[in-house]
Amino acid sequence: MKQLILILLLTLFTSTLFAETYEAPLSIYKDNYILAGDKTDQVKFQLSLKYNLLWPFNSGIYLGYTQLTHWWVYRERDTMNTMYQPEVMYRFASGNNMFNNYIIPYVDYMQVSPFSHCSTGVEGLDHRSINMFYGQIQVSAGEIYNFGTNLKVFGYYAKDPENKDINDYKKNYTADFFFKIRSKEVTYLDKEEVHFSCGGSPVGKGFIQGELIFRIMTTYVQPRAFIQYYKGYDEFFTTYTQKETCIRAGLIFLD
Repeated sequence: MKQLILILLLTLFTSTLFAETYEAPLSIYKDNYILAGDKTDQVKFQLSLKYNLLWPFNSGIYLGYTQLTHWWVYRERDTMNTMYQPEVMYRFASGNNMFNNYIIPYVDYMQVSPFSHCSTGVEGLDHRSINMFYGQIQVSAGEIYNFGTNLKVFGYYAKDPENKDINDYKKNYTADFFFKIRSKEVTYLDKEEVHFSCGGSPVGKGFIQGELIFRIMTTYVQPRAFIQYYKGYDEFFTTYTQKETCIRAGLIFLD
């Protein structure tokens, strides 16, 4: 486990370091961050990368990998609860695609996955596993002050007996509403973000989440400060039936 985490961290660092030099086949996928809470919330971190399966061609066909870990580090003997999420997907990025960089107004990207897996990677009482397919779209408006939403809908191929009622908590969608500032010409502000997301049934067996991202100093050096609030079910696979209220703060590594 520790060797895998080290390899992923090194890969993330090198892909970020050379991202502006050339279009590398390996790049950041979802948010990469490390957060710390109190003795109840503990530490949470996520590593996420995608690989262009037909590199150097800009095909939009990727292999994605995301690893989300809840780390009980404030103990004499620390333990980890990890979700492993490999997937295959096609992404149509507006203005950066194989169709002569075709632009769809207000659409940032559209993405579909014929196969997305999520499991705990262990056997016994903590074993959880699902296989899914999904469609996703992100739309936004504004060059500097950017408002938008990201909607993801999904279905299931298979659910393990240990989590056969997972759809009572996840339902079939997640939605993220965001505001971003993304211009180096705005003094002291660049890549600041506010997110509000939800899934399932937010007033029942679902979740709501708020996030704030901002620069630590008035420079363009990564990483950024990251504050995350989560309330609801399904934050972690092994405890998806338990309602949690957590607030954590740490660092996020943006592309």
